[in-house]
Amino acid sequence: MDIRIKVFVDEQGFVDDVDEIDAEATHFVAYIGEKAIGTCRAYKQADGAYIVGRIAVLRESRGQGIGSCLLNTAETNIKNIGGARVLIHAQLHAKGFYEFCGYTAFGDIEYEQGQPHIWLEKKI
Repeated sequence: MDIRIKVFVDEQGFVDDVDEIDAEATHFVAYIGEKAIGTCRAYKQADGAYIVGRIAVLRESRGQGIGSCLLNTAETNIKNIGGARVLIHAQLHAKGFYEFCGYTAFGDIEYEQGQPHIWLEKKI
């Protein structure tokens, strides 16, 4: 949670980053040595699709492939438990990163706490 607060609240100005989904989600954490440097979460929707979100990497650790590693780890976990479709509700500025990782955007731009977001999906 500390990483998410630093990235989403302190850096990006979101009001809150913790919600009821955190209690049911599977959380993934990337480490360098003993220091946590990145995180994301995944959870299953009622329709059987999985949502991966809250991907956050500390500023000093960005640009090293940590976000891709977290996303790949979440996708592998989802596939291993029988999931076949992953959705991401991404900030619009991160759309290119997710497209590079094999995701396809769909739907209209939506605003979450004043920030533009877009849905992306990938079949795994």
